[in-house]
Amino acid sequence: MVEKKLAWYEAKIIKDMMALMGGRALRGGMSTYISSKVYQGKASLLRITNYLEATLDKEERRALIITDSYTKKFAKYITDYLDLIDMEYKIWSGVEPEVPIPTIYEGAKICEEFKPQVLIAIGGGSVMDTTKMVMVKYEKPEVNLFMILPYFGSVGLRKKMKYFIAIPTTSGTGSEVTQVAVITDTDRDPPKKLEVLSDELCADITILFTDFVKDMPPFLTMATGLDAFSHAIGSFVSNWGSPYIDAMNSTAIKEILKYLPRAYKYGAKDIEAREHMQMASLMAGIGFGNTTPGIDHALGHSFGKIFNVHHGLSVGLFTVYSIAFQAKVTDRWQLLCPIFNVQIENKSRKELLNEFLQAVRDFIQSLDAPVCVKDMKNPVITEEEYFDKLDLLTNYAADDAVSLTSFRSMSEKLFKTIFEYAWDSQNIDF
Repeated sequence: MVEKKLAWYEAKIIKDMMALMGGRALRGGMSTYISSKVYQGKASLLRITNYLEATLDKEERRALIITDSYTKKFAKYITDYLDLIDMEYKIWSGVEPEVPIPTIYEGAKICEEFKPQVLIAIGGGSVMDTTKMVMVKYEKPEVNLFMILPYFGSVGLRKKMKYFIAIPTTSGTGSEVTQVAVITDTDRDPPKKLEVLSDELCADITILFTDFVKDMPPFLTMATGLDAFSHAIGSFVSNWGSPYIDAMNSTAIKEILKYLPRAYKYGAKDIEAREHMQMASLMAGIGFGNTTPGIDHALGHSFGKIFNVHHGLSVGLFTVYSIAFQAKVTDRWQLLCPIFNVQIENKSRKELLNEFLQAVRDFIQSLDAPVCVKDMKNPVITEEEYFDKLDLLTNYAADDAVSLTSFRSMSEKLFKTIFEYAWDSQNIDF
């Protein structure tokens, strides 16, 4: 089955109607608080094994373990426990970065043949999101992934299988506790990231165990950590908060400010930092998953795909511009000033905002990450090639689902201007 090439949120009529979403009353009527059942610590694998034994009949004990070529090495952590309950399992390590659509069909075909009752995803965001889409195509092969509507687009999953178990091996995406999957349409030139949203995509069970993340290399630690940072701060400023979600996001920000630099510097030598970053990533996932991320994700999705830049590095780069853009219509950023040790008293709003944005920049740069395109080193992007792609960058960002939920109305002209300012770190003045 070939997917239609237009996602629902790319249609002009949807863009026009979604301007209504800026209203807090409507958003409040559509708020959800969805997460998975979370097990943390060394005993988590044993507890989940006991749970599966108790809730699955012997003939139902079949698990498909989904990994990529790197995270396949972690499968033995799981299979040793599955052997204890005589559970049949199969390992599929065919996940590709950023979820190209053909891999989804490959995984669904394996499910049709093996008929698992449990899907176990071991990996980062790409593995989690692939598993979500494989689950959809296994259970509902006729569903068009591009036309699954959030809020009202129930798919009717978990009829062929019972559990989706997520075991993150990075600390950033929070995909294990979100209703979102990001996939790549490789038929577009260049390929484009597309979002799929449904309340049924959240994992049933999440396992947080530091053995799965302790050996992340420094760059991956930093980049995925910035993804979590962007999730939490973008969601908090979005104006779609609540006491529960604000608590998740603000705590995640505090944890990231304290523990990401340590995890980046010391890696496996600082298990405490690894453990805290696992939880910060999960909390930020709950935060943005039950509200919306900042427009840094629309900008970052476009930029990252077109220039082949890591997702976390991309959204981290655009975080300051996203906050500054939303600051024209909200003061929620002021609530975060104490977390960044920015004193509020006796300052004008403009002075306070500039100081807050500089504190955010300083944190990102302390991790050796860029805050403007000109300073990119992985990869290096010339001014000529960047501005040559400006129209395409703008088009992909404006067509991103995240742009629809911006509290401040977006347009292609505004996106283009932000991209222009992001070249050499100009302050948002519009």
